[in-house]
Amino acid sequence: MKNIFKSIFCLLAAGSLLTVVSCGDKFLDEVRRTTISTDYLETPEGLYSMSESLYMNFGTLFYAEGYWPFTNAGTDEFMIGGDGASEAYNTYDSRLSSSPTGSANTVKMSWLWDNLYPWISRANTILNNGDRVMGNSPLYNEAMGTAYFTRAYNYLMLVMQYGDVPLVTIAPTSPEREYGRDSKEAVYDLIISDLEKAYELLPETGNMTGKVTKYAAAHYLAKAHLWRASEINDDWNAKYVDEDLEECIKYADIVIAAHPLATRYEDLFADFTGYDTSITETNTEVVFASQKTKNTSIANKNSNNMTLCWFVAPYQNTFLYMERDVAGGRSYPRMKTTPRYAYYLYDLENDSRFWKSFKTTYAVNKADAYSGEDNTYTMPDGTTASVADYFDSNFSAYLGGMYVINRAEYEQKFGLEDVTIGQTPTRPTFTVKDYATNKYIPVVRTLLAYDSNGEAVKTSFSPNKDGTFAPLSKYLDGAVDQYNLANGYRDVIFARSAEDYFFKAEAMIRQGDIDGGLAVLKPLRDRAQFRAGEARDEYHDGGQAFETSAYRTVLTNYTDKSVFYPRNSYFYSVGGWDQDQAYRDGVNAQASVLPDVSSSNYPAEDQYIMNVLAEVNPDYASDQYTRALCFVLNEKSREMYGEFHRWMDLARTKTLEDRLVFNDQAWSTSPKDILGNTEITDENGTTVKYISDYGGNFNPDKHYLRPIPQNFLDLINKDGKPLTTEEKNQMQNPGY
Repeated sequence: MKNIFKSIFCLLAAGSLLTVVSCGDKFLDEVRRTTISTDYLETPEGLYSMSESLYMNFGTLFYAEGYWPFTNAGTDEFMIGGDGASEAYNTYDSRLSSSPTGSANTVKMSWLWDNLYPWISRANTILNNGDRVMGNSPLYNEAMGTAYFTRAYNYLMLVMQYGDVPLVTIAPTSPEREYGRDSKEAVYDLIISDLEKAYELLPETGNMTGKVTKYAAAHYLAKAHLWRASEINDDWNAKYVDEDLEECIKYADIVIAAHPLATRYEDLFADFTGYDTSITETNTEVVFASQKTKNTSIANKNSNNMTLCWFVAPYQNTFLYMERDVAGGRSYPRMKTTPRYAYYLYDLENDSRFWKSFKTTYAVNKADAYSGEDNTYTMPDGTTASVADYFDSNFSAYLGGMYVINRAEYEQKFGLEDVTIGQTPTRPTFTVKDYATNKYIPVVRTLLAYDSNGEAVKTSFSPNKDGTFAPLSKYLDGAVDQYNLANGYRDVIFARSAEDYFFKAEAMIRQGDIDGGLAVLKPLRDRAQFRAGEARDEYHDGGQAFETSAYRTVLTNYTDKSVFYPRNSYFYSVGGWDQDQAYRDGVNAQASVLPDVSSSNYPAEDQYIMNVLAEVNPDYASDQYTRALCFVLNEKSREMYGEFHRWMDLARTKTLEDRLVFNDQAWSTSPKDILGNTEITDENGTTVKYISDYGGNFNPDKHYLRPIPQNFLDLINKDGKPLTTEEKNQMQNPGY
């Protein structure tokens, strides 16, 4: 019996043949099929099984390097670190083309296209045959609803990235080479129609964890209506806008009612302690997540999750007496936190979300290797000891390195003698004491370093492509089963109800109810406040899972190589580190307060951002809609920093051209640090010039869309013949 997919060729996916591999996740009892016959697909059970395989569509997006350049790079939230992988997606220079060039790890422009279209074809197979094959089967609603949802999701991603795209609703049964591009209007019509059908067909709760539900469809209906009503579609969307905004609010309200916010912000990411059972994977706020499996008998590249290492700074290089460990994660510093934006975005004293989203402290885990006279130091309190003797434990006991976000208003003036500026430290400072252990800290990196006159003159956070940044910590995974692993098994949250608050708020602002829209976000800001009795310097991230991991006993040197420091740099950043513990206890006893927001009362952090943006676009100083939208985008960063939405939000609102001012690498070939310096001299006397070879290239007439992949253009025909160069250029997006 022949395999059906040997006869179905999906040209849209640049020539890739489809092979059915079912989901393999926990809700499928971790069972995997590798082939499906034509006879099996002629049964209700066969098509239902195929619909379950569609969940792999979502898993593949977070394996390997592909997804983040399309969603996070080239925004106000992140620039490029490390080896410059996929740099062109950040700087928008000539290398960002239908066949991007750059370092060996540069992601192809066809990556997203090639990952989404095969699953559209598979969804089409189900939708084209469901009525005939499944009839009145009890499996019909779920199978068809899942297929409609998957096709809609994929087209929503494609239209936002590429604009007009081929709209294919019939699964090919033979090779097809004749494809054109359908209008964004037609694509959105199909997306919304598909999601409405999914909403009607899908159940309120899945029969197993991780399946799409009615509320997942509602979430993406709210998103699709809002995206269609956004500025990027202003040349054609006028007849839809009023209804789109009403529908957006309607569906957002449905999701908000069905999926209450998690009680604590740390329940979403930071308090991960193990697979399947952590509050981070079971809380009510999650509307849809791609389920992962740790069952190594079936785990494959499509079931793993690479987010654990994309954001990790190379702590083993930027601090001393450390080596890579399981809890800290493997460092693939693809995304570097933007200092001009991230460290000025939050009310650091009162908004707990910064401290629950970014890692600012690291414990020593290699002190025992530094003994003898060459590694002996005299501390300010008179203690003389080797590093090995001073830090008598490698295991999570002592603070070895720290990022301090000491904005000027907090008046924490660390001197140049206290601070490490260079990317790779050559000696410790040992001048700032850890109040928890009474030990001096080897390396301290600060947002601002002060000279003897009390002037801020240097910063530890360079705009260059390097490892000097406090990394996003949301995806760290200490429960992995191998040392040095680049793929983990945490679930990936695609949709959580917090985003529906943003959908509703923005829709109301677009309707003209600015203060009403701003008020919608109050529950998120209330949750972000420190609770009375909450230790503000207590720190958690998913790396802590190593402490209870079942794999501790089977990994070589696992205990010695895995450390987790349970406090952050809160009191060093905002003040109180040099007070007694009674002072800090008094601060912790009180709940913090974030101010209510209105069009006449934006927080100081938002005023700062608006003032910076007003230098680029004067509307940020006076236009009420522009300012309100700016606040919503700022607040969404505070709530959802690094959650793979940012490029689409800035592109659809056409604010990317303004907000790149916070991305030093993208903004100019001569970037400046937060103090306006164009170069920095480190503690060793080495001067490093800030350089972005490809900055200043963003073109709003071009870069709000990605180029159509070259391999697609090379494979398609017109009137039975391959496209000519002129025809390819006509099919390509403007400017490419």
